[in-house]
Amino acid sequence: MSGGGAVLPSSFADLERWAGTWVLDTERERRDLRCQSEMAALDAFYQALLLRMDAVILHLNAFPLDALPGPEQNLLKLGQAFLEVAPAVELFHAPEVPDGFPWQRFEVLT
Repeated sequence: MSGGGAVLPSSFADLERWAGTWVLDTERERRDLRCQSEMAALDAFYQALLLRMDAVILHLNAFPLDALPGPEQNLLKLGQAFLEVAPAVELFHAPEVPDGFPWQRFEVLT
């Protein structure tokens, strides 16, 4: 499930407000959203997830990666979005890589 109606495990209900935006299926979707977002929005998302990432990891470790139930799949995607946003907040202090290759031209092949 991508975006809109994403549901997380009940113990992560406090993160539901972010799921509708950040539960995305691909790296490209996550990167595009990061690059098109305002820094204040990225920082707010980052701060909210940072406080919960240890719990997210512990929760997800209880399931086989190739057999995650739907809510856990969404939680994993939310964690992946956190990892996409973290360098922007921690290192770049900008949604895009400063003086980097234009993000619109960058392709990740899978």
